[in-house]
Amino acid sequence: MTDHGIRQALGSTPLFRHLPGEVLDGLAKRVRRVRHDSGDILFHQGDPAHHFFLLEQGLIKLARNSAEGLEKVVHLVRPGETFAEAVMFMDARNYPVTAQILEPAEVLSIPSDDYRTLLRNDSDACMALLADLSMRLHSRLEDIDQLTLQQSRPRVARYLLTQASASLQPGDPVQLPAPKHVIASRLSMSPETLSRILHELNARGVLEVRHREVVVHDPDGLRALS
Repeated sequence: MTDHGIRQALGSTPLFRHLPGEVLDGLAKRVRRVRHDSGDILFHQGDPAHHFFLLEQGLIKLARNSAEGLEKVVHLVRPGETFAEAVMFMDARNYPVTAQILEPAEVLSIPSDDYRTLLRNDSDACMALLADLSMRLHSRLEDIDQLTLQQSRPRVARYLLTQASASLQPGDPVQLPAPKHVIASRLSMSPETLSRILHELNARGVLEVRHREVVVHDPDGLRALS
């Protein structure tokens, strides 16, 4: 029997919303909903990749780990996002990152082979996947530009603006989605550098840091730095 909550979650996602109802029903029957606590590992870098995922609730960190034990956060997954789907097309089908739960999460686990079979028979599903992967590639290219061509301060300013509403006004709060050391890794800087920049911006009256919340007092000043 189809879990209508799973079907609804899949149907609201770009990868699946164009599927015919009976096809979506069939896929939903093969999908599992899994609950995880903070700190749980969904999969490790190098594990065999038999599933990809849709995050319904919570926050997940995707990170690369070096042989020396260093970690680089490459993405923070938010509710409504799918992840690890590109792996199903790789010759070596192993997860290239580690996925760790940062906040209690509900995750839909989708069998990759079932979705590959579906793609062979549905051109609309293929186009939806290509569109999604193309958008992510464009986003990653923008990330590379920012991380390699921008200095640390503009990186921090731009990141805060991406977390804020488009109509950011003086005094508006911006919620940080993760602890500062995770955000620092995402921005390719040390936690000390991030703390120093936030302290400088606080001293200049641009913003004020309150744990996981940043109150922006001077939106135009923040935009000028980005």
